[in-house]
Amino acid sequence: MDENGKLEFRFSFFTQKYKEAIKFYKDILKLPVVYSWNRGFNDSGYLFKAASGHMVVLQSATKQVEPLMDAVLLIEVEDLDKQYGFCKKNGVEIVQEIQKREGGDRDFKVIDPNRIVLGFYSRK
Repeated sequence: MDENGKLEFRFSFFTQKYKEAIKFYKDILKLPVVYSWNRGFNDSGYLFKAASGHMVVLQSATKQVEPLMDAVLLIEVEDLDKQYGFCKKNGVEIVQEIQKREGGDRDFKVIDPNRIVLGFYSRK
């Protein structure tokens, strides 16, 4: 539950590419960090704010993790063209250019260091 008493959506994943993932979400995409922790070996993570939900990136030093297949994490943004330009400028790998969907949504997709596909979309 968020600070206003509303239920929230949270996406969480483990990664062996922890440093790369944190750099991608924090330094490149500039998602706001809600908090982070480092309690030692295999117990580190970051909680990021992503639109009306959160994303949790967890370190996995001991277990093999596989990338998600045929899944897209969608994040709504206010200005899709601005987000697209920001990603291009910062060298984010774009795997789908901006498209207009039925119903009026527009989106584009990028890929993170773990091969997770992120879609940014706008209803405008």
